[in-house]
Amino acid sequence: MKESSSEPFSITNRITEKGEKLMRGGNQMNTREINIAMLSAIPEKDQEKIYIYLSENYFNNNPLRPLSAEEIYAELEESRKCFEKGEYDDFDDALGEIEKKYGL
Repeated sequence: MKESSSEPFSITNRITEKGEKLMRGGNQMNTREINIAMLSAIPEKDQEKIYIYLSENYFNNNPLRPLSAEEIYAELEESRKCFEKGEYDDFDDALGEIEKKYGL
């Protein structure tokens, strides 16, 4: 059956069904293997879109990536300069905002 971009649910269903089959029974695939198998159900043109998205958001300038020692020292230096200029929030006020925001 040929998939088109107007049939997103059929693609989703195929991926979900394939993932469920892989996780069912005695098949002990790891997460990477399951992800690869599920991605193989996606048409090539859509895989390219996923690759572009991942490249733009995770492989290059991912803000959540581990920092190098130099980057950590640079951020600490910037933080110290802000502190010396009085550009900081009171810890208790900041913590209170976080507690309120997340219901802690």
